[in-house]
Amino acid sequence: MTPEAAGAWAGLRVLVLSPVPTWPVTFGNRNRIVQVNRALQRAGAHVALLHYPSDEEWRTRLPRTAMAEMAQQWEEVFHCPVTRPLHARPSDGDDHRIDEWWDPAIGQMLDWLFRLGRYDALLVNYTWLSRALEHAPRGVLRILDTHDRFSGRRDLLAANGLAPEYFHTTEGEEARALDRADLVWAIKPQEEAFFRTITRRPVATLPHMEPPEPPSPVPAQDGVLRFGIVGGRNNINATNIRRFVEAAERYLARTLLPVEIVIAGSVCDLISDLRQPWLRQLGRVERMDELYDQVDAVLAPLAFSTGLKIKVGEALARGKPLISHAHAFEGYVPTHDVHACEDFEAMLRAMHRIARDPGLLGVLAAASARSVAAAEATIAATLADAAERARALPPSVVFFLRFDQLHRDSLFFDHLLDATRYAGFRAAVAIHLTGRPEEAEAEALGMLAGRGRILVEPEALTVAAGHPALLAAEATPRAQTIAALLAAPHLMAWFAHAPALPAATDIGTRIGIAHLDALALAGHADDAGRLAAAFPRFLLLSGAPSRTAAVIAAATGAEQIAVPLLWRGEESHLLAALRSRRRGPVALLAARADAPALLPLLAFLTATEGREVRLFHAGGPVPDWPRHGALAMRADAISDAPLATFFRPETWADGAPACVVEHGRPGGCAAREAALRAGVPYLSYGDPAAPPTVEQPGAACARARGFAAAALHLAALGRAGPRSAPDPAVARELGQDAGWARLWREIGDLAAG
Repeated sequence: MTPEAAGAWAGLRVLVLSPVPTWPVTFGNRNRIVQVNRALQRAGAHVALLHYPSDEEWRTRLPRTAMAEMAQQWEEVFHCPVTRPLHARPSDGDDHRIDEWWDPAIGQMLDWLFRLGRYDALLVNYTWLSRALEHAPRGVLRILDTHDRFSGRRDLLAANGLAPEYFHTTEGEEARALDRADLVWAIKPQEEAFFRTITRRPVATLPHMEPPEPPSPVPAQDGVLRFGIVGGRNNINATNIRRFVEAAERYLARTLLPVEIVIAGSVCDLISDLRQPWLRQLGRVERMDELYDQVDAVLAPLAFSTGLKIKVGEALARGKPLISHAHAFEGYVPTHDVHACEDFEAMLRAMHRIARDPGLLGVLAAASARSVAAAEATIAATLADAAERARALPPSVVFFLRFDQLHRDSLFFDHLLDATRYAGFRAAVAIHLTGRPEEAEAEALGMLAGRGRILVEPEALTVAAGHPALLAAEATPRAQTIAALLAAPHLMAWFAHAPALPAATDIGTRIGIAHLDALALAGHADDAGRLAAAFPRFLLLSGAPSRTAAVIAAATGAEQIAVPLLWRGEESHLLAALRSRRRGPVALLAARADAPALLPLLAFLTATEGREVRLFHAGGPVPDWPRHGALAMRADAISDAPLATFFRPETWADGAPACVVEHGRPGGCAAREAALRAGVPYLSYGDPAAPPTVEQPGAACARARGFAAAALHLAALGRAGPRSAPDPAVARELGQDAGWARLWREIGDLAAG
């Protein structure tokens, strides 16, 4: 449309929903969509077209030539299946409800595209498809290109003696459609003014215009001036043309002007009975230039209609002299008096002036060029404004983490996947990464790029932009500092690591949040208090109440919320490994390998129960295990490893642990949650708050204060064998969204407020 907007959409991806094909361009509405899409492409956008076939020829066969041509027009093209009749009359009352022509298949297709792809904006054509906007994820700019005003359409037709046709609705229903959008495009200022009276959404005018083309060849000079009319097949066009021909018949009978009126387009199907010596009908044409190349000037005889007249924009772009009814020129800037004729008689008088002075054709061609320039300026401003909105980071839930934390086979990353997914249901999500991009695992970075906008420190932008994972995910990272993000009024700052923070007075983000168990897995548990102190309101999540969380809450005023580390864990490699049917050794987790309380338990498991034990510890020397006496054990049945290896899926490649025993909870609540979600029995050993005896020996989850209670419970587990059904108590604790439902409410309230 215009070079002024070039680059405004660079790096942005737009998904366009169209109810008409974009090839061949034989109708005005097709041309409108084609020109908007091409303007976005020229401005740097990646355009993906989702075509919902509403035209009859697409409902009875597959036009393969058209499909092939459309595939060449845009970067991506998808065709949506049709599952219901279209163009039906109102089912209840005189007017259509706004969603009466909606096909659920469109929503399913959009959900699939947004789940697998990444788009910055969704552009929906026509208000009767506005329900599609509800399928755009948070953070995607929702644009509604109205094309036309559909409320009051039935009354307009009735006032001109025409029966209702196509889609017509009420102001209330049309307002529902507009309110679904973040940005509404009207096709002319008159409709922009009306839309502003029924919605509070921002409304801008985007007139139709094509890139200016070289002037058409001058028709052969045979003493006859030829004027062209273009129209699509609808009763509004047919009625206006009939009335204009009636006026022309009277005028030409008086004046005997040497003129011919040539009509092209599918409107000829409705006016084939018109017969005059000065009237010629071309019918349907493959290219509109078949008309424009053989006429001296173009006529726009429309005294009533809705929307903008695409045919006016086509003629202006081709530099054709144009004589127009004032109504037909609405939406464009008239630059000559014949652009705004008050009636058909005035249009005929303008034709008479040209017949007397053919030199006026050059004057009118120059006027067309000036009107094109004015339209292009409006288009440039509207597209630039939309690009700025699409590029802007909306109030978001911002996750802060490091590149080196992105490893697919970690429970920490499983937490990030679940948290970003969950937050994305309620708000826009942004992910800020610090450190060196090359330290991220490609698969993990690619997965995270599908959950929100990727932001990096300015010094890492060049390397991040070229990272293969981000290129494959078609994600363009943006430079943003932590301080700048926290200064903005974002909804929530979610910390998965512990960066340096600005002063509390410089933080504009409304709430801080961190999961204590995730920070512990990342080695930042000691920093939780510092993070909480920086925010006026901070949510401290943990799998279960703990002394650490209580101390932080008392010191900073943070709110403690019991939330499992995972929401669903459906993408967790660790849980998949732990769910193996093959059972291996007992997994024993301890803060120190040389803790005295471990000795009787190891002796019981190895010598009495004959079990293999894998000891995961956070430090301390591994002692020489006693081989004689009351605590004698089978040393060859015990292997040890760093605590972190418990959470690696490859650790359990040969079989899941028979059970998990944790002494002192060195893994926070993470080990317990992983075990229970995977159906592996769990025992907390040496828990001072536990009852003297295990209440239900052999239960899926238990606590034991001392060795005797632990031994009885482990013996009962051994006798019970593998479980065939999940434990109901565990399902109640970790199912039904558990504490995540509180976050749903918190994020929803922030987004709404």
